[in-house]
Amino acid sequence: MASIKTVLATVNTIAFTGSVDGTLTAAVAKGLAARDCVVFPTQAFAVDKIDPSTWAPNRRVLLVDLAVNNRKDGEVETGFEMTCGFIRKVLQAGHQIVGICDEHDATDWKRVCDAVGIDFETLGVKPVSQKTGPIKSSGALLLSLLGDEANERERQLLVDANDGDRMVFTGPFGASANKAMKAKIADDSRRVYLVNHFAQHSVPDAKITEWVAEYEVIEANHRKVVESIEDLGDGIVRATSVGLTVDMTTLMSLLYKRGKIVILVGEAFDKAAGKKLPVHAFGVPTGKGDILGALKAAGLPASGFAEKANVPPEHAAAAIEVARTWLKAQA
Repeated sequence: MASIKTVLATVNTIAFTGSVDGTLTAAVAKGLAARDCVVFPTQAFAVDKIDPSTWAPNRRVLLVDLAVNNRKDGEVETGFEMTCGFIRKVLQAGHQIVGICDEHDATDWKRVCDAVGIDFETLGVKPVSQKTGPIKSSGALLLSLLGDEANERERQLLVDANDGDRMVFTGPFGASANKAMKAKIADDSRRVYLVNHFAQHSVPDAKITEWVAEYEVIEANHRKVVESIEDLGDGIVRATSVGLTVDMTTLMSLLYKRGKIVILVGEAFDKAAGKKLPVHAFGVPTGKGDILGALKAAGLPASGFAEKANVPPEHAAAAIEVARTWLKAQA
């Protein structure tokens, strides 16, 4: 069997997910890949948007941190079919899947390979299943394959990738990548730049440093929001983010440490009005109940989803009392 570095040296296209794990693992793979290797980010739910017929000919593809889409519509495995459709298009365009560096579920990928006519055992990099084995990230998977062949930079990148999958961003590469991406989270060009840069370099350049600085402003905004917290009693707190750019996922994780229900006063774009309007967002941690359903059941004009309900300011006081009663009922 060919060594992992021999396999990676033949790769000229890398599709990776835009997480810290996927990005840093792709950087190591890119550094070991063919000189003309191109990279692009995607997600399991977005592979149907990729058109392999537009690629340069004879692409040898490595998938990094890309899971099989597990969406189901009733009994129909629409997600599985989406993933199969993507792989079929790759093959029909004359390209080859060299390996799948993914830790989510090897059984799912085996099913896909069987469905599209790929011999799973011939893959140069095989996926694993995190539920049944010690490997919990794509970074950990590639590091296990490289072993002593990984140099110091590659090893640190993959350690930081694995930590990133645990939401730990304290390593030098993980901290830079996390902040650079989160400062403008919808900008995939940043992910591509990070992969290409860290494929060859050990320290951030001026552009990445600038992106990191952008996120540090956001972190300062988070501190302002936390300082604004009002305790409304019964496990309900209220804070304001009006006029501040924030990373909502990180901010809410901070606020949920202070209350069971968090009311974040902010602004949201209103299509009818054609502008941003004030809104009070009632949030509960994932899996902690349907606050939206409770507010709607009380006849209040709320929108959003189960764990985050947006309420117009004029109905906020009534919504707080409904939330208070609902929270006591959960106890």
